[in-house]
Amino acid sequence: MPKPIKDERSPYWQYDFQRNKRRFYGSTGTTSKRKAQEFINRLLDEIASGKNALPEITMDQACDAYWVDKGQHERSSKTTEYQLANLITGIGKNKLLSSIRISDFRAYIAKRRLDVSNASVNREWQLARRVWRHVGHSHSVSDIKWGELRLDEPPERVRELSADEEQRIFDALPDSLKPIVEFAILTGQRKSEVVGLRWDKINWQAGEARVEKKGGGEHKFPLSHAAVLLILEQPEVDDCPFVFTYVCERPSPARKDRPARKKGVRYPFSKQGWDRKWRKAREVAGIGDFRFHDLRHTTATRIMRATGNIKAASKMLGHTDVRTTSRYAHVQMDDLRAILLDTESRNNTGKRLTNEPETRINTEEME
Repeated sequence: MPKPIKDERSPYWQYDFQRNKRRFYGSTGTTSKRKAQEFINRLLDEIASGKNALPEITMDQACDAYWVDKGQHERSSKTTEYQLANLITGIGKNKLLSSIRISDFRAYIAKRRLDVSNASVNREWQLARRVWRHVGHSHSVSDIKWGELRLDEPPERVRELSADEEQRIFDALPDSLKPIVEFAILTGQRKSEVVGLRWDKINWQAGEARVEKKGGGEHKFPLSHAAVLLILEQPEVDDCPFVFTYVCERPSPARKDRPARKKGVRYPFSKQGWDRKWRKAREVAGIGDFRFHDLRHTTATRIMRATGNIKAASKMLGHTDVRTTSRYAHVQMDDLRAILLDTESRNNTGKRLTNEPETRINTEEME
């Protein structure tokens, strides 16, 4: 017999059970456990009699189901939680999914785009589409043509670290940050993947490393000779599983997410704690409009320039879709100029412009 379930995020008792290979879940709408059990018993009787094949589901319940099953387990769970809250507030928490139309989303989008970018709005309705799909297998939901909701986004940002800028940034970086910046350039991995690199995820014989990738799961990539040497230069710290560490310059008290830190002791990097030093190094180097993530763009562009193989760049960066890589591998004007010159050389294009005057066509005689 299914029993009421207590969820700390809601004052109401919940239910979640399966009958005839179908899942029934949601809120009982009561804070009384006895009444919640009565609600479940009535629902079971209706299902058994065929009177209630499936209960309706509200926007709040649908988003809650997605959060419990998927959202809270995503690496970007905080962003997902924030976006779900926006959707619930904007569309209406008690509105039935079956009654929601594309006009409701258009009104939501019109209001949201006053506060955030088009890209952010697109991410929110795309999350709504995932919520619909998550519950759609067992609930009657409206047929929304999601593609009609897409807003235009600005052109993809193009930013690559030049050779001169690379030298200047390394001259300005403190010694503690140089290894993680160099490793990011050598491998094209994200900031969180670089600082999260673990000793037990390195396969020395195969010359490979594994990192926890965005969205969950692991990404395996090869290590160049330079990357291997860089890793070997890093000191191993007792009871610390991470490759990249730094020496604490000043003590700090304990926090909820970490114990107290002592001056002169090595600790692993946090994801954001060293951003101030990174920004200062950029300022000293005179490099504007450049993010740490642009190091990833730089790696992809260099792989493309050296090989012309977008699949190789995609594999290195851990993308599941080559189309994602195409946004990173930018072809600059100098690249295009070099390609044109090589094409002309191979095909003798432009030969007539370098011939002697007497061999050229006499346009006056043609007239």
